[in-house]
Amino acid sequence: MASQRTAFGKPYWWEAVPREAPRAVELPAKCDVAIIGAGYTGLSAALTLARAGRSVVVLDSEAPGQGASSRSGGMIGHGHRLSYVELIGRFGAEKAKALVREGIASLDFLKSLIADEKIDAKLQLTGRLRGAWTEAALASMRRDAAALRRDFDMPIDDLAKADVQREMAADIYQGAVLFRAHGAVHPALLHQGLLERAREAGVVVAGFTTVTAVDREANPVVVRTVRGDIAAGEVVATTNGYSGRTLPALARRIVAIPSFMIATESLGEARVRSLIPNGRMIVETRSTHRYYRPSPDGTRLVIGGRAALHPIHLDIAARWLMSELRAIFPSLRDVRVAHAWTGNVAMTRSDLPGIGQRDGIWYALGCNGGGVAMMPHLGRKLALKILGRPEGRTAFDDIPMPAVPLYNGTAWFRPLMTWWFRASDKLRGN
Repeated sequence: MASQRTAFGKPYWWEAVPREAPRAVELPAKCDVAIIGAGYTGLSAALTLARAGRSVVVLDSEAPGQGASSRSGGMIGHGHRLSYVELIGRFGAEKAKALVREGIASLDFLKSLIADEKIDAKLQLTGRLRGAWTEAALASMRRDAAALRRDFDMPIDDLAKADVQREMAADIYQGAVLFRAHGAVHPALLHQGLLERAREAGVVVAGFTTVTAVDREANPVVVRTVRGDIAAGEVVATTNGYSGRTLPALARRIVAIPSFMIATESLGEARVRSLIPNGRMIVETRSTHRYYRPSPDGTRLVIGGRAALHPIHLDIAARWLMSELRAIFPSLRDVRVAHAWTGNVAMTRSDLPGIGQRDGIWYALGCNGGGVAMMPHLGRKLALKILGRPEGRTAFDDIPMPAVPLYNGTAWFRPLMTWWFRASDKLRGN
């Protein structure tokens, strides 16, 4: 791999949607709602609020959507970080059902949002395959799939090893489950569509406008930015893995974990189809959480994973991810990396999103690696809560979002987490 020919730090998705340059956006002196964070969650909330007649300002320290919303793998599904069986064990059967229904609702909402708003997000309902690295992982996945079919009539197939080999030109998984209702989008195009609809609805979206403090003692609350102050009736935090320490009470509840991604050079549609004939999205059971997919135009492969749980040089991450891709598909030994990048995933202690209000600040945070469908849904739900509408209720409302002990927003423990996950994979034979 010739690293000098690789676009380090620039996500492949930005080829279709270059980052917005700083623009002259006049900040109002006051607004009904000020939203911190211009990703999926913030823009979805803003769109709902603006169409309900509220004046809304969305603030971001970088270009709108420069964080996870334009950096992820773009895969969409119904699920959570925890399996259905794990949810039952932790919360009981009825609550677990409510949480899964919330996930299903998020996927349905995203599909409707794309259709209703006529967003060219390259929606592909190709199904998502989860490959089992070990026989134990396969047995666990099959138990979960059986429970989901029983309680929700979900279209999920159990795949034997031979079935998996018909789905991909590889022999690395012991079997798999196929979630037929899942799929993917082009994450940056989805974000761009939301940004355009929000601005059309009258939302002031101001990038490159860092929030330095929120004065909750003022009446109304004052949001202080590098470009001036805004008096706001309500303040919303939707910053996820880019929260920083501006809002300390929330920062202690979100841990930003980097996920690293690469996109290959163009391989051509025929070569990509020879590797993944049905265009499936693919994830796997190892703790290093590899996930890969064809690009929306079907000419490249995009793969992500936890090269480390703390920041490392992109050159190291790119080499690791390309070696992993070649281990899956040995025929790619002559292929080089075209793009390498990283983005932060917002993790919570509960492994579930948090939504509500704390210290006078509304929030929807904690994508836990499944935010492309969930976070636009929760943005809308949060807006409905602010509007006082009962439709804003979610299955997450009564789930606490506890602080992480000995943590103030600076994740000093991430190198230890890297070691733990790698050791766990080795102990399980992954």
